[in-house]
Amino acid sequence: MDFLDWTHDFQNLFTAQYFDRPLLLILDEFDSLEPDTIQQLVGEFRNMYIARLRNPGGNLLTDSPYLLHGVCLIGVRAVLGVENAKGSPFNVQRSMHIPNLTEAEVDEMFRWYERDSGQKVEQAVVDRLYYETRGQPGLTSWFGELLTETCNERKGEPISIRNWDYVYALATQALPDNNILNIISKVKESDHLPAVVDLFRTEEKTPFSFDNPAMNYLYMNGVIDFETDEGENKRYARFSCPYVQRRLFNRFSDDVFHEVNPIVDHFDELEDAVRPDGLVVRNILKRYQVWLDREIKRENFLEGAPRRVDMRVREAVWHFSLYRYLASRFANYPMRIHPEFPTGNGKIDLIIEYKGETYALELKSFQDMTQFKKAVDQAARYARSLGLSRVLLAFFIDAIDDKNRARLEVDVEHADAGVTVEVCFLLTRGE
Repeated sequence: MDFLDWTHDFQNLFTAQYFDRPLLLILDEFDSLEPDTIQQLVGEFRNMYIARLRNPGGNLLTDSPYLLHGVCLIGVRAVLGVENAKGSPFNVQRSMHIPNLTEAEVDEMFRWYERDSGQKVEQAVVDRLYYETRGQPGLTSWFGELLTETCNERKGEPISIRNWDYVYALATQALPDNNILNIISKVKESDHLPAVVDLFRTEEKTPFSFDNPAMNYLYMNGVIDFETDEGENKRYARFSCPYVQRRLFNRFSDDVFHEVNPIVDHFDELEDAVRPDGLVVRNILKRYQVWLDREIKRENFLEGAPRRVDMRVREAVWHFSLYRYLASRFANYPMRIHPEFPTGNGKIDLIIEYKGETYALELKSFQDMTQFKKAVDQAARYARSLGLSRVLLAFFIDAIDDKNRARLEVDVEHADAGVTVEVCFLLTRGE
């Protein structure tokens, strides 16, 4: 094809001079072009559309049949009028929602792989991949590639949950993924960071509406999705998938508490907390409280932390601090500490794995006694779902007197779940 001066002959490109059949033009990253170029191209497409309406057998410039039937723009916002005060520059605009893969579709993809390669993929791997990605096509394909190609060194053996754990740790800690890097950059560079941090609130769901600029922006950039409460006919924001939520949690906790010195007593051997037969999590949290009390007194402890309108730090900051404390304090121990997000919209648990045992910490911000009782019930049922007999329920609270601490900070035997709930209060001193 000869080079065309697009300012004069761009419309001719889509005629029978160059094509012998109807054409559908698909353009990705259209809004990455310079604004002036976008306006010129949009003008050309608009002129061709008008020309087609006036002269279905040709266009305004030639008598050749005009063969461009439509233009599809992928992953763009500004040119579609979402952020354009004057509205869409196109005469006709239709949005197409590309749904995530279903659980059955993800499963079938791996069954295709099994038939083609002869290598078995354990069902637990497929289930975990779908749970972490919720079928997001880019992430699903990326993890599938890591499992079956990049990190698949023993093709004569089944791909097991151990392979998944290795791949997931690698993807979280060492491998760049454009999907995630783009999401993080969109959040960090926007004015909507507080809205993302607020999604980590443990008690309140965040209403979803496209009229809300933050919800609009975060949804369009793949940070959040929404769920529907059929009974109330309301929509609530949630993170697009657990993997995205985890990566943002890790990033924010590192941003706010990037330098953590968790040791208060350098000669503390943790004998009552890290025992040969396992962990005493309550005693670990006592040390966290001592550390937190010390850090709060420092002027720059919460410098840069996301704050509410009343200048109080946002709830998630305390969750970030506990996670960073544990990760730093036990970095030299054979211990794995990681956050879990069972619901996608606020519920945060910290899981500690040590010497073959699993310890669960459910984190809440204390509100009132009604919420307290619900939290105990939720923690017990969550522990039962993990096959645990004990769970520690930690409440962050501004202040609590000795009487209420003695009354509430006890072990609760939950008869229905058959689980012991250890209750612990962590003071934030009203910061």
